[in-house]
Amino acid sequence: MGLYSINGEMVDAADAALPLSDLAILRGYGVFDFLRTYGGIPFQLRAHLRRLQRSAALIELPCPWDIEELESIVRETLARNTYPESGIRLVLTGGDSPNSFLPSGDPRLLVLVTPALPMAREYYDSGAEVVTVAQRRDLPEAKTINYIPGIRAHLQALRRNPRAIDAMYCAAGNVIEGTRSNTFIYRDGRWITPGADLLLGVTRAEAIKLIESDSALELRDIPLEEYYAADEVILTSSSKEIMPVVKVDDSIIGSGVPGAQTRRLMAKWRAMTAAYAAAGVVR
Repeated sequence: MGLYSINGEMVDAADAALPLSDLAILRGYGVFDFLRTYGGIPFQLRAHLRRLQRSAALIELPCPWDIEELESIVRETLARNTYPESGIRLVLTGGDSPNSFLPSGDPRLLVLVTPALPMAREYYDSGAEVVTVAQRRDLPEAKTINYIPGIRAHLQALRRNPRAIDAMYCAAGNVIEGTRSNTFIYRDGRWITPGADLLLGVTRAEAIKLIESDSALELRDIPLEEYYAADEVILTSSSKEIMPVVKVDDSIIGSGVPGAQTRRLMAKWRAMTAAYAAAGVVR
């Protein structure tokens, strides 16, 4: 099953465990981040590590490891596993608590390396479907391990559409993000994506760079009716990469197939990640 890291020590994945006194178990107190490799190279590792540190700071969870130490632990754990491509999950737990409530300032760092699980090809060839829910995440800029709202939203979405790939959070009449993705629309010759009160995805940031290299982009609220009326819709995340959406609730997006601008952006993504893998340099 491979090896995981707990506080920098390698343990067999089958034997990896947390004590029941850890606040991640008792109170769901902790943060995490997730990234994948291309050509065995962790994609935008330092950006993910900075986000992990930022998430920890937002929930007042100490992170005693600096970027260089975190990077070293990730790279060692990755090297001790032999998957062609990997998913890398970092979890910073609250650690043991003297009163089962407040942190003691001694968190645990977990690094889990597993085989990368590509999404089904049909989502990229034919497009995915999503469902909107009137809900939003707490502390949206922090990637916490509290996924109760996200799990409930996704279960609600699946009851309405068993084919839904994600549930899209809506608040004050605006589409904000998915439970596990960011979102963009293409309309009237420009890309649009929400700019605040959401998790700032690393894949989203890289997609923005690709878009801004030769297209117009707006960072602003997206009203739900505008989301329905978009010419094209995409989701972005480490696991989904650039994923076209062709149905939102009961509304068909565009012509009901991945649009030309989406296909163009997907091709640019593939070229960029291939070059990233070929360079063989962790960034």
